[in-house]
Amino acid sequence: MRVLEGLIIAIKWVFFLPFGVWLGGFLIFIASVYFMAPPTPLPQLDAAIILTGGTNRVDQGLNLLAQKNVHLILITGVHRGVKKSDLIRIWPGDPSAIHEEDITLGYEAGNTIGNALEAMEWIKNRQIGSAYIITANYHTPRAMLELRHAVPSVRLVAYPVNPNGFDWREKLFWKTNIIEYHKVLISLYRVIIHPGETQPVPSSLVDPSSALQNPADNKNAVQKSETH
Repeated sequence: MRVLEGLIIAIKWVFFLPFGVWLGGFLIFIASVYFMAPPTPLPQLDAAIILTGGTNRVDQGLNLLAQKNVHLILITGVHRGVKKSDLIRIWPGDPSAIHEEDITLGYEAGNTIGNALEAMEWIKNRQIGSAYIITANYHTPRAMLELRHAVPSVRLVAYPVNPNGFDWREKLFWKTNIIEYHKVLISLYRVIIHPGETQPVPSSLVDPSSALQNPADNKNAVQKSETH
């Protein structure tokens, strides 16, 4: 009887402990997203990096440029065919307050890792020492994780933007955040376990057997194949 009771307790711990950790992490994530806001007052930084994909992001970046809070802007993940003049034309601010040569459009990035890699090259070429990271509030934790991993020596300041209609009373708020929370967990795993991986989902999660392979065995296999 005692053995059965012990087994039941063990099963409860095996199930409820991971669930409790997951739930606690999710609640912290939700709270951080809900209360997230740009810093006040806004510090003077070298640049702003805007990750496209949602409302209000580009406008906020152009506002920073017009207000002289930054000197340069990178808009990463832009659709091909979009021009600087297109973005300035729909911006509600004064076009005379900014100059197109201070704006760089990045067309290569297709995901957050791509944004970080594109930003890394731009930062290196422009010798940027500090930058705002402008993206949606729910995307900010993952974006900051990826950018800090890519450019650890650069001062990065989060500038979260609340998308239009993104309210906690709406189903979209919870659906988006629960998906993004799991993306953050995967990104955190990849950055810690596979810091050189450039795919959003590491191969060890897609094919667990690959995590058990000895890297030396892979190197030897490549060398062997090259001799044939």
